Amino acid sequence: MDFLQQEQAALNGFINLLQQEQEALVAANVEKLQSLSELKQKHSELLNNLAQQRVATLERAGFKSDAAGVAAWLASQPASVKESWKKLLEGAQVAQQLNQTNGKLIQTHMQHNQQALSALMNAANRADVYGADGQPRTGPGPSQRIIGKV
Repeated sequence: MDFLQQEQAALNGFINLLQQEQEALVAANVEKLQSLSELKQKHSELLNNLAQQRVATLERAGFKSDAAGVAAWLASQPASVKESWKKLLEGAQVAQQLNQTNGKLIQTHMQHNQQALSALMNAANRADVYGADGQPRTGPGPSQRIIGKV
């Protein structure tokens, strides 16, 4: 069926974007990630539209869109359609695995960024390390003067 081929082509494009996203995540290429995010959103919308068309096609043919309905529909289709459906399911699994891996990479980057931010915040909250003259402080700073000392 033509709609399965369209969905497969769109899914292959989405998988390609996920692979590019993974490469950009590994390289920490923020600019590439931003452009890929927009493309992924558009591809996701396309995939959703194609899935809705598939559901409508199945329902017009008198089948439900659940697993049992798809299985019943496939039973009445030629081998080429069954093969297209199988490839579509395999592609969906690949996309899911890539998406999970990318999610883990994003989480790792976020943890590293949070740790770096915490370290910077801790350093900023400590007493001044350098004086107004740019030299390291060795004793108490102005806010730490000993009472009674001139």
